[in-house]
Amino acid sequence: MTDDNNNEQNPFEQIFGMLFGANGPGAGQGNGDDGDDGKKGIGGPQGFQIDPAMMSTIMNQMQGMFGQGADAGAQATSIAQRAVPGPDPAVSDEAVRATTDAFRLAELWLAEATDFSVANRSTRSLTRAEWVSETMPGWQKFVLPIKENMSTALTETLETQVPAEMKGILAGASSMFGSMSDSMFAMQIGQAVGALSESVLTGTEVGLPLLPNDSAVLVESNVEKFAADIDVDPSEVRIYMAAQELAHLALFERAPWLSAQVETALTRYGQGLKVDTSQIEEMASSIDPSNISDLSDNIRQGLFNPPTTEDQKKALTVLENLLAVIAGWVDVVVYSACAHLPARDQIREALRRRRATAGPAEKTFSTLVGLQFNPRRLRDAAALFAYLETQGGIEARDKVFSHPDLLPTTEDLDDPLGYSERRHAEWSSESTLDEALSRILSEGLDGTTDNQTPDQSETGEETDSPDDSDPRNED
Repeated sequence: MTDDNNNEQNPFEQIFGMLFGANGPGAGQGNGDDGDDGKKGIGGPQGFQIDPAMMSTIMNQMQGMFGQGADAGAQATSIAQRAVPGPDPAVSDEAVRATTDAFRLAELWLAEATDFSVANRSTRSLTRAEWVSETMPGWQKFVLPIKENMSTALTETLETQVPAEMKGILAGASSMFGSMSDSMFAMQIGQAVGALSESVLTGTEVGLPLLPNDSAVLVESNVEKFAADIDVDPSEVRIYMAAQELAHLALFERAPWLSAQVETALTRYGQGLKVDTSQIEEMASSIDPSNISDLSDNIRQGLFNPPTTEDQKKALTVLENLLAVIAGWVDVVVYSACAHLPARDQIREALRRRRATAGPAEKTFSTLVGLQFNPRRLRDAAALFAYLETQGGIEARDKVFSHPDLLPTTEDLDDPLGYSERRHAEWSSESTLDEALSRILSEGLDGTTDNQTPDQSETGEETDSPDDSDPRNED
């Protein structure tokens, strides 16, 4: 990639060199005897032989490949549908009836476990493909900050790394590169959501309100597989998961600012993600100028570097803690509601371990989109809510979500016993909603405690707590 007179080529010089340079389609074409003066096309200091006609052909191919003018949301959904693992059988009438019954029973039990409203939800049992289609708008809303960051990063890369002799030709192609960025991310999110459909059990399992608050769903084939994997009657798993779905929806309805707070955390996390230039280099080394569509296959392999800076890690900690608080409250409420299920302890533990570790589908999602949804401090959050319940009953436990000032922070997960005292000492009851949200989010960026790093509990090899109601028995 180097010669005696030039520094190492950047990735885009490699790509354009292969398309138009010494090894490209325009190489060696000339009409005269005077070297550069007789070459066809536009020459440059790197020896590129750029044939405008060939450039136009390539640009048209890239526009077609990346679907310029196409709706990125429709692209993502189509790609996700094709990525759904099979088999994906239709939901039987028997399964539909079983799901309806499970939600009805879960609703009755939850009404005794929380004052949050869990009634008046439409309930359905979906296939994997149906889950993809119905949740894709929600996914696109929550990953928008990452998409925008990717677009900015790719644009800056093009502006700084495109060979000088190409800039004039590409000056008018900004709209095409914008479409390229949108379509590249559509490929990423489509592949990621398609992979995740293989294991997701409900509409809210990842901790995000991907569907409207009045829509409760189970993914039937995954519920049955999960039940078989943990050797529990599917009817019990179905009831437990229905209770989890209703609890999530009730929480997001009761505290609508939670969704906005997750979006803000995602924005700060997304701002720190970087496009992986080594992926571009790999594309440069393997691209076939005669088959540019191969480029799309390379793009699907993931373009993001993992978080590396302290700000990135702190932003990730804020996001993980938010998801842990949501999951921890749901864990405690559902466990209490499902007291009549013989296998509730087995189901709960299996779900906890599932949430603490990233399975193959979650790892694929993280690679493609640069985002993790594993609330690794779920047990700490559950211990806090269980402790509050023992001290002040259901009202004290659920009051946490009455105002952003009361939302547990990293310090509260480290020391649940001091939660109430810290609230009285550190937080003003006169705070406005915006002030409270700003203060909580800045906690993760400016004052995150170091008692637990983002890598703790990563393996999921957690020791079981004898009594989650006592936070002193934390893992």
